[in-house]
Amino acid sequence: IVDVTDKMNPTQIAKTDYPNIGYTHQGWFTEDQNYFILGDELDERNFGGNTRNIVFDFTDLDNPSVHMNYYGPTTAIDHNGYVVGNTFYIANYTAGLRAVDISNIASGTMIESGSFDSYIPDNSTSFGGAWNIYPFFASGNIIISDIEGGLLVVKPTN
Repeated sequence: IVDVTDKMNPTQIAKTDYPNIGYTHQGWFTEDQNYFILGDELDERNFGGNTRNIVFDFTDLDNPSVHMNYYGPTTAIDHNGYVVGNTFYIANYTAGLRAVDISNIASGTMIESGSFDSYIPDNSTSFGGAWNIYPFFASGNIIISDIEGGLLVVKPTN
């Protein structure tokens, strides 16, 4: 964690890590900025297991800590994730778009609430399928950029 208030003189506030680091790729804050949900792009491939997102507690920037791990239902590699309200949306390569309810993240609970599998052949640990998503449209539409399938537009339903 780096303080960049003075752009010419950034200073490190704290440093942290997590078990089984493969390739720290991308992360996104919850809207209250208390938690940071990290995607490691190679941990599933290098260490096995289901999709893992590491959640850091950043309520005390001097003492960041791993709050929990979220494990998805497949072994697909997580790529890019974004928070909108109480939902964490993940481009989950061969498992497509995943939506995870984070309304109880403080108590260590994250539950998948929806999905759209844009890559039909399988949910393997490989680099095909949903590369990125964009869940920020006021309409509720979500864009999926799929390596094989092209551009898809989906909208959550109850």
